[in-house]
Amino acid sequence: MQASPARWWLGISLLAYHAIAPSPAESDDAIPLYSFNQSPLVQIFGLPAIGDARVLSPEDGNLSLHLQLANNFTDASNRNEHLVLDGETHRFTLVMRQGLANGREWGIELPYVTQSGGFLDGPIEHWHSAFGLPDGGRPGTTRNLINYRYTRDGADLVRVTQSTSGVGDVRLTGASQLVDAPDGQNIALRGSLKFATGDNAGLQGSGSTDLALWLSMAPKSPPAHTLNGYGGAGILFMNKGNVLPAQHRSYVTFGSIGLGMQLFSTLTVNAQLDGHSPFYEGSDFRQLSAYAIQGLLGLSWEFSPKKHLGASVSEDLVINTSPDVVFTLSLTLPF
Repeated sequence: MQASPARWWLGISLLAYHAIAPSPAESDDAIPLYSFNQSPLVQIFGLPAIGDARVLSPEDGNLSLHLQLANNFTDASNRNEHLVLDGETHRFTLVMRQGLANGREWGIELPYVTQSGGFLDGPIEHWHSAFGLPDGGRPGTTRNLINYRYTRDGADLVRVTQSTSGVGDVRLTGASQLVDAPDGQNIALRGSLKFATGDNAGLQGSGSTDLALWLSMAPKSPPAHTLNGYGGAGILFMNKGNVLPAQHRSYVTFGSIGLGMQLFSTLTVNAQLDGHSPFYEGSDFRQLSAYAIQGLLGLSWEFSPKKHLGASVSEDLVINTSPDVVFTLSLTLPF
């Protein structure tokens, strides 16, 4: 896993993409689920959702609103460190994308981030109890309180114990269509530049400027009623910022792979895996220094031409490296 992680993600994405060959029957383009790690100490950076493999045409534009509700609970201690992440992250993101000439696209993402005790602790505990799932010590803590704290050698390096909210770190996005082949292949080069507009003390932002570059791949107009692979992989560069700067890595690799099927003419179901390399080093805790993988299931309903309503739920497949559960609702409208 340590050797060439960027090549590893790209290889997995290409395998997923070529796993199922298109047939003559066609449906709408495969669209990945909107997702990236919502851990309080990760979502502050410029980790992107991989996005469409098809760049918008010059006459097309769309507005999307994404609501992500992430419930976090993890606790770890050793001789020198203590980490608690107990609370909820609610992220509202307005995304605008506009097609340009020559297969290019630009956009902007405006997030609003709330860190609080939330309201999902009770339902999650009941879910764990009903299905015999590990509870990670949840029943021994007070529900719906916020406590994000990382202590090292007796000093609090992160401490958020009161609800906070505000504008997050704004991102500019761009894309170029690399492949739009007659045989149905779409490959886009995408990028984003994140600015330090959010308050790092409240974990609305990181205080860093981040640049992400990645490829997004999917079949163009894949066959209906069959599984179709898609994926993407890239690298995120960051300067130190203000959150754990002594332990923060300067870059991470990331990737997503997925399978989608159009069940009906307007309804698509997706299964997706998201992963990334560690954002931090110098800690024995997997919450900071381990690779993260999330599993997602989602639905997308095209209730009118080019108008989509989506929903997904994600779980942390590598325990404690991402939130216990994330619920996402998305609405996309053309303009």
